[in-house]
Amino acid sequence: MPAPAPQPPAAPEPWLPGSHCDHLLISLPYLQGPGLEKCPLADGHARIPWVLPVTAAETEYRRTHGHEALERLFDEYAIVPTDPRRPSVV
Repeated sequence: MPAPAPQPPAAPEPWLPGSHCDHLLISLPYLQGPGLEKCPLADGHARIPWVLPVTAAETEYRRTHGHEALERLFDEYAIVPTDPRRPSVV
């Protein structure tokens, strides 16, 4: 029996129904500052990254213009990172 034909990758899905955010950005928690980034442990600390839902357009903008440029747009548009229905800043 021949092997099944490869399937195309599934299209990204939004993190919640109705959301435009269908990608994830791993970043430092810059909105909350370094107090949230480092978690003290008995023998050192753990770094806690921020996993931010973003749109495909924002992901592409980051690839083209860089991470800091995207974060500047987030600041300029004063995004609410916990809003699952926030519009794209790009």
